[in-house]
Amino acid sequence: MQNQSIDYLSGIPLHIEVYFNDTYLASGTGFVIEKNSNNHLITNWHVLSGRDPLTQKCLSRDVAIPNNIRVWMHTKGKLGSWVKVMFNLYDENYRQKWKEKKLQDGTILDVVSLEVHLSKDVQVYPLNLSLMNTDLLMSPSETVSIIGFPYGLAAAGKFPIWKTGHIASDIDLNYSNKPLFIIDATTKPGMSGSPVIARRSGARMTSSGTSIMNGFSDKFMGIYSGRIQDGDIIDMSNLGMVWKPSVIDMLFE
Repeated sequence: MQNQSIDYLSGIPLHIEVYFNDTYLASGTGFVIEKNSNNHLITNWHVLSGRDPLTQKCLSRDVAIPNNIRVWMHTKGKLGSWVKVMFNLYDENYRQKWKEKKLQDGTILDVVSLEVHLSKDVQVYPLNLSLMNTDLLMSPSETVSIIGFPYGLAAAGKFPIWKTGHIASDIDLNYSNKPLFIIDATTKPGMSGSPVIARRSGARMTSSGTSIMNGFSDKFMGIYSGRIQDGDIIDMSNLGMVWKPSVIDMLFE
């Protein structure tokens, strides 16, 4: 893609297709991190398990549980070209391959890690986890970007779509006693597992006060995992849940 400017963050999210054998079930979003010298795909527990993390009910209308995923990955040395790579979710003894974690109340953390071994013709652009430490103070009503694949759609080829939301709860508070915060955004199915990023340029609030800087700063805010669906809410709300970056470390404890 010569003479075209692509934001570096647009190379990070990956489109995930979820299957039972060769039957397509759903889609989602994920991204790769480097941990312990290996590549790990980060996405939501409900994407890989095919179940609701609160009720354990099957999400597929066909009551099918996924056993493999197909991930659209960048072709090595050819930005703008992709190859679809299959990963089995269970080994030959039907033991799951992904890392998961239960919270103190016994519920399942809706973020998982799947170690992926890639061939030489595949290139990934891992999310730099140090972005979680970017010195930006974030407050309710400020904007964030949810970068993923709504309804499986892409901006071009398999580049993700950026959707804008607003922080809807104080970052230092835990929604429902879990390490997550709330955003107000018109997100769509297929965006589960998307990285959530805050980007600021010019004047920005830091721990030392207001700063004026050249260029922009990006802060990794967490992993999007879907909109709140409460039995008392007739229509699905536009309030979405974002798991804080600290949950990634929890997976590797």
